[in-house]
Amino acid sequence: MTDRKLENYIGLCRAAGGVTTGFDLVLGEVRRKKAVFVLIADDASERTRKQITDKCDYYKVPHFPAGMTSDELAGALGKRASCAAAAFTGRGPCRPLLSLFEERAREPMNENQNQKKNENAAMTERMIVDGSKTNIDV
Repeated sequence: MTDRKLENYIGLCRAAGGVTTGFDLVLGEVRRKKAVFVLIADDASERTRKQITDKCDYYKVPHFPAGMTSDELAGALGKRASCAAAAFTGRGPCRPLLSLFEERAREPMNENQNQKKNENAAMTERMIVDGSKTNIDV
């Protein structure tokens, strides 16, 4: 899915009234268990990121990096001021967005797993080659 389609989905959720923005309001939605998932802007401060992720982890609400800056996230939501986080509360096309971000969250892990698998295979191959040299020398 292109970034433009992602922004359109976010805008549709906002138009349907399914998005809450603002640090305190996002935390409130998470506490009340109204948030289906939370997006955090890539340039959010460490303190903001930690407080939101800790609260989401405690209440078992999925949270994802938005993949855009706070200004870009605000633009997708139709806001003028920057937006460090947004809670999606289930109205509008929220579920396709959730599955998209879950898919994105799994992709890097799969790439890392493939890389580790290739590294392990190469190391095993080196061990076999090194071991056979040792057996020949003995």
